[in-house]
Amino acid sequence: MPYTRDKARRAQCRQLLDLSIHDLTPLLDSAGQLHLDTPDPAQQLFQALLQLCLFSRKREHPFDRMCGRAFPDLLWYYGRVLPHPDRLVLRLTCAARVARYLLPTLTTPPNQPAELTGIPGLRLEEVTRRSLVLRHLPTGGLLEIRDQSQQLDWCDLQILDEYDPRRQLLKNALRTTPAEDAFAHYWAPTPCTALRSALITRGHLWWRAFQHEAATDVSHRPGGLYRIRWSKGYRTNDVGELLTASSIAIPGAIYRPAARSGDAGVLQLGDALVELDGPHTAEEDQWDEDD
Repeated sequence: MPYTRDKARRAQCRQLLDLSIHDLTPLLDSAGQLHLDTPDPAQQLFQALLQLCLFSRKREHPFDRMCGRAFPDLLWYYGRVLPHPDRLVLRLTCAARVARYLLPTLTTPPNQPAELTGIPGLRLEEVTRRSLVLRHLPTGGLLEIRDQSQQLDWCDLQILDEYDPRRQLLKNALRTTPAEDAFAHYWAPTPCTALRSALITRGHLWWRAFQHEAATDVSHRPGGLYRIRWSKGYRTNDVGELLTASSIAIPGAIYRPAARSGDAGVLQLGDALVELDGPHTAEEDQWDEDD
C-alpha cells in the first residue's frame, strides 16, 4: 500500500534527522513524496562548499582565519539541519554570532597581501525576527541560519556591525572582491558536487553525536577525492546503509562496505566517490583481534 509505505518513510526520516512534522512539510511534493535534495545546480554548488567548510579540520582552509572560533567549532551551536528546495537551513543557538564568523571580512595590512576571513562571496541578504538569510554571490545559493529561540539575540546582532578599523566588512558588498575571486575553485563544479551537497543535507547523521570529529580528508583510493572520518556516533556501515537504503537515501547512490579491517567503505554517486571511515563495527573489531 503506497500510502502506508510513504507514511512509514516520512516517520523514519523524521526520526533519523530529528525533524518535526512542520520541518518535514517543505520536503514533500504535491503527491506527498519525500525529497531531501535541491534540484537547483547552483544551490548544490553552494552546499558542496558549505560541506567542505563544516566538515573540515580547524583552520584547514586559508579563509578560516576569524579570531575566536574556526569553522568546525561552529557546530558547537548546532541544533538541526533542515534541507529546503531553494536553501539550506541550519537551526542553531546564537545564530547571529555564527553568521558573523561565516560572513567575510578583508584585512589589508601595510605592505602585506590582503587577508580574507569567512566564506568568500557570502553576503547578508535578509534579517528576520528569528533568522539571518545569507546569499553566496558567485553561485546564488542560500543559507538560512535560524535561531533555536523564537528571536535573534539583540547583542549578537550588534556584532554583525561591530567596527574594527583594521577590517573591511563585506557582508553588504554588491560584488565580490579580487581576494574572494581567488578562491573560485572552491565552488567550481566537480564530479563530487552533487554528492557533497547531498551529504550536508544529511549532516545530522554525524552532527547528532557529541565530539563526533567528523571531517573531510584526502582519499587514498584511486579515483577518489574525499574521505569523511568521524570518531563518535553511527558506525561506518550503518551510515553507508542509511545513505543508500533508507528513507533518507541519496537517489542513485550505492555503498560498498570495507573489504578488510582498517579500510573505509565507499559511497558512490555516478562518477563521484567518497570514502566513509567512522567507528568500527563489531565484525571489524573481530578482524582487529584476529590480526
